[in-house]
Amino acid sequence: MKCAKFYTLAAFIIIAYLFLPENASAHNGGLDELGGHFRSGDCAYQLHEPTQIAKSASNMKDLIKLIMQYNSNACAEELNESKVELEGYNFPKAGSTVQNSEQTPSTSIASPSKGIPQLGKTYPAKLVDCIDGDTAVFNINGKDYKTRFLYIDTPESTTAIEPFGPEAAEFTCSLLNQGNITLETDGRNLFDKYGRLLAWVWVGDKLHQEVITKAGLVEDFYDYGNYKYENRIWEAMDYANSNHKGMYASTKPRKQEQTNEKASKGKQDQKTAEESKSESIGMKGWSLLAILMFALLFYLIRKWR
Repeated sequence: MKCAKFYTLAAFIIIAYLFLPENASAHNGGLDELGGHFRSGDCAYQLHEPTQIAKSASNMKDLIKLIMQYNSNACAEELNESKVELEGYNFPKAGSTVQNSEQTPSTSIASPSKGIPQLGKTYPAKLVDCIDGDTAVFNINGKDYKTRFLYIDTPESTTAIEPFGPEAAEFTCSLLNQGNITLETDGRNLFDKYGRLLAWVWVGDKLHQEVITKAGLVEDFYDYGNYKYENRIWEAMDYANSNHKGMYASTKPRKQEQTNEKASKGKQDQKTAEESKSESIGMKGWSLLAILMFALLFYLIRKWR
C-alpha cells in the first residue's frame, strides 16, 4: 500500500514537471540588442543587461520605442510601461554621458542618443583612436564608437603583451591611418556585452579583417552567428598557414631545419662509411704486402743457404 502511494506521488511530480508552465521568472532564451527579453508567461519585458542602445533612452517611452524597433517578438505589439521591468536600472540624467565599461580614462565614448547605426548597413567613418589589432574608436555621424572588429581575434598588446600583439596593432593602425574607412554592421548583434560596436572594417576596397589574417596576425575567431565574410577570412587563414606568414612563419624553419639535419646526417654517415671502407681496404692491402715481403725474404734466405 505504501509503495503504491509512493509511485503515485512520483508519477504526479514527473507529470507536473513536464507539462505545467515554467516559472514566470524563467529566462526565455538569449538577450536582444538592448540586453533584455520578453518573458513567455505574461509578455513582460525584462531588461537584464542594458546595452548602449538601451542606455540611449532617456525615459520609459523612448525605451519602449527601442524595444519595438529591435525586438520582433509578438509581445512587443502589446507592450506598455507596466510590462517593462528595469531590474534596478535607472535612466541617465539629462546631459549625462554613459561611460563604456571597457574604455580607458583617456578615451571618452559618447552615448549614441540619435542616429544609432542599424544592422546590415554601411557607414563612412573617421579614425579617432587605434587601440590594438582588432579594436579602434571611430566617429560616425559626429559620435564616437569604440568598435570591435567582427570575427577576428588578434594577440593582445594593451593590458597584456602577447607574441605578435604589437605587430598586429602596428599593422592595423598603419592600415587605418590610410583613411577612406567604411564600417559595415553584420550578424545578430549591433553591440557586444561591453557596449562596443561590432563591424566589418573597410579601408578603401580592402577588408581589414581579411588583410590582417593573410598577414598571419590573427590567432583565432569568435563565432556568435553567421557573418557575411566568414569564407573570405577562412581562406585568408589558409593562405597565412600555407605560406608561413606572421605567427605561422615558425613552422617553416623548423621543418626545413629538420630536413637539413637529416640530409647532413645522411651525408656524414655516408662519408663515415666510405672512410671506414677505405681504411678497411687499406689495411687489407698492407697486410697482403707484408705477407708477400715476408715470403720473398724467406725465399731469399733459403736460396742463399
